[in-house]
Amino acid sequence: MYISLIIGKGVLDKNANTVGKVTDIDINFPQWTVNHLVVKTSFFKKLIIGVEKIDKIGDKVMLKGAKDELVG
Repeated sequence: MYISLIIGKGVLDKNANTVGKVTDIDINFPQWTVNHLVVKTSFFKKLIIGVEKIDKIGDKVMLKGAKDELVG
């Protein structure tokens, strides 16, 4: 999947609650792997979501945990 297709996707937690939108992706260029996604949750707040917390990516990015588990 192309990075340009992931940027702007909505992010949902395991309970289908909206978390935010993907605004950036951190890539480890020497190994060509994704480290984490940056998700904008509000006007001033962003979350760093590690790839280990992502369940699947389709029309939306689905996470393995609940929204309150991510913020804590």
